[in-house]
Amino acid sequence: MLVLSDYILKHELKPLERYLSRKDLLVGAKKILNGLGQEVVFSGDYRFFKVRIGGRVKGRMIVFLVAGKKVVPLLIRLKKEKQMGMNMAANNPMVVKQVKQNLENVIKDIEKGNFQEFEI
Repeated sequence: MLVLSDYILKHELKPLERYLSRKDLLVGAKKILNGLGQEVVFSGDYRFFKVRIGGRVKGRMIVFLVAGKKVVPLLIRLKKEKQMGMNMAANNPMVVKQVKQNLENVIKDIEKGNFQEFEI
């Protein structure tokens, strides 16, 4: 199950909708569930994974897993983006800051019911 919060739809996916679609996110979520994502270690209680997404235009996505079966995107960037896309890792302070900010907003959205679920 892919869980897309309103915050991620507005702040992460909408600016990239010209390059990436929800279908790309579904394919990426399926990769995560099949064990093809690379684990990224941030502090916290969640397991975070990075996966490549997109077809013609390459992108990357960081997600966290809920109960091992729900994939929740937190950060979506094009691979060619210099600040975060090229170095989407835990040693990049910009990525860490953005993941923390997005995680807080996604949790608020989930608590309020502002999200959509998609079958993978």
